Amino acid sequence: MPEAYLTQSPRTAWRVYDGEAAVLCPDDSTLNSLNAVGTLIWESADGKTAVSAIVARICEEFDVDPERAERDTMAFIAKLRERGLLTVSETLQQAP
Repeated sequence: MPEAYLTQSPRTAWRVYDGEAAVLCPDDSTLNSLNAVGTLIWESADGKTAVSAIVARICEEFDVDPERAERDTMAFIAKLRERGLLTVSETLQQAP
């Protein structure tokens, strides 16, 4: 499987409160509340951090086995992508 890189949609507004992110989707004004793991994924979606590195960090910080972490991370990414909050690319994003 090729490496993937996540990028937050520039149209979203978000803040972290008590370790959990609140992400506002401007298209329909829905508020997405992310737990600690979701917040880690969201904050890592910089276009430069590989999904495999995000999964490794989840395993380290939350004591989760790699298979479950990868499966759950990919399902979460698919949901955020479906909502238009994230894009996924197989190429590393370059600085502007």
